[in-house]
This record gives sequence, C-alpha cells and structure tokens, in this order.
Amino acid sequence: MATSSPFAVGFLGYGRMAQAISYGLNQSGTIPFANQAASDLDATSLSRLSQERGFTAFTSNQEVVDSAEVVVVAVKPHQVKGLLTALRPDSKSSPLFISIAAGVTLTDLSNYLSQKAKIVRVLPNLPALVGRGVALVCAPKGADPANVAKAQTIFDSVGTTRPLPESLFDVGTAVSGSGPAYFFLAMEALVRGAVRLGLTFDVAKELVLRTAQGAAEAAIARPDLSLADLRDQVTSPGGTTAEALYVLEEGALTALLQKALAAATDKAKKLA
Repeated sequence: MATSSPFAVGFLGYGRMAQAISYGLNQSGTIPFANQAASDLDATSLSRLSQERGFTAFTSNQEVVDSAEVVVVAVKPHQVKGLLTALRPDSKSSPLFISIAAGVTLTDLSNYLSQKAKIVRVLPNLPALVGRGVALVCAPKGADPANVAKAQTIFDSVGTTRPLPESLFDVGTAVSGSGPAYFFLAMEALVRGAVRLGLTFDVAKELVLRTAQGAAEAAIARPDLSLADLRDQVTSPGGTTAEALYVLEEGALTALLQKALAAATDKAKKLA
C-alpha cells in the first residue's frame, strides 16, 4: 500500500486485536513492521513489543495521527469518543480512520472527528487472532471506494472481509462477532459428552476440534452444495447420525439457535 506518509498504518491502542492485525500485515508482506506505528496507554508493553517487532512506538495519539496514512482506532468502545475528540487531524493530509470499536457508528465517528473525515467502520472477530477472521466493512454513503479497498486490504491479512450495509451490522455482530462463542459452547458440550461416554478429555477434544474444522472446510470447499446437502451425505437412513439429529431437532436446536441470534441482534442495537 503506497504512501507518502512516514508510516502506512498507525494503531491507536495496541491490544490483542491490534497486535494480530499488525502481525498479519507484516507476515503477509502487505505492510511490514517498519512501516507501522502505534500508541497505547500501556507504555511498557508497547515499548517491549516495539523492540521485538520493529514498529515505531509513540507516546501520544496525536503523533500517530500526524504520521500515518491509515489510522486504526483499536481502543475500547467507551474510550473512542474521548480519544477522537481530542485529536486534531490536519485537514490537508488527514489520514483514513478505520474504527474496530463495536457499537460505534459511522455517524458517531463523523461527529467525533469531523463531517469531512475519511472513515471506515470494521467489525473483526476473534479468529482474526489466528489469521482466520471474518471482518465486516462499511463506509459512509458517497465515500471514496479506495478507502474501503484500503480497509479490506488490511483486514484480508488476518482472514477475509465482507462489505455489509451498516444497517445490518447488528445482525452481522450476532453472527460473526458473537458466533465463535456459539461454536465454542457446542464443541465444549460435545467434548464433555464424549468424556462421559468413556473417551479421555484429550482424545475427545482433538476429535471434536478436528471434526469441526474439517466440516467447515468441507462446506467452504463445496459452495455448490447446500449445508443440508452436506448433512445428508453424513446421514444414512436408520443410522447413528439420523438418530442423533432426531434428538437435536426434538430439543428444538434449530429454533433455539435462531432465537439466540435474534437476542444477540437486539442486544447489539441496545448497546449501540
């Protein structure tokens, strides 16, 4: 990503998610550590990571804004307003601001910075920490497509990106943002069930995790098949899978998952 600024990307806050994005950018060759900068309240940790990785650590947020082409706002949602309203981006060379703060809308970001600020909102999820994330992306109406493209380039380094209207971000939060927790809960239940039936914990965990990984990869590899088609391939008439699925449906698993998504979506709206 070409830039006339000293740094291609700067991070306001360098916690776990920012560290993952920073690492992914370097590992993919998109933006090496040498072209990255960051600031963080934890100066000791920031200094240590700066020495280990080779990015530039600044003592103030303003220095990051003044020297980076793209600024990733990676602080906690309740800190965003105070942080952004204290900044003074140069109107002639204002960076692109990418916020990953859940619940902070494009309108909020414009109000905190200025109506002319270049902004993109991104919602990454936990698997970004291991390079398998899904990031939802949106920008204000009429925004330069190049700004969205820059955001996608950055987050493609830690997974995949999916443009989505901001009006659907709450649903997206319920699916991809909260989604890993649903799968962790299901996997935990399967592990405990297998242990109850005689498997050791380590064997049960390995079988469940590998099976979950394989199922997801099989579904991704065969977009021509619906999830129902794939399920049918595993389900023999009168077999073990059919019996297990009957129990799950008898317990209204499908309806329960849909209710859970609706509840998470409603909560996201309230938090916003």
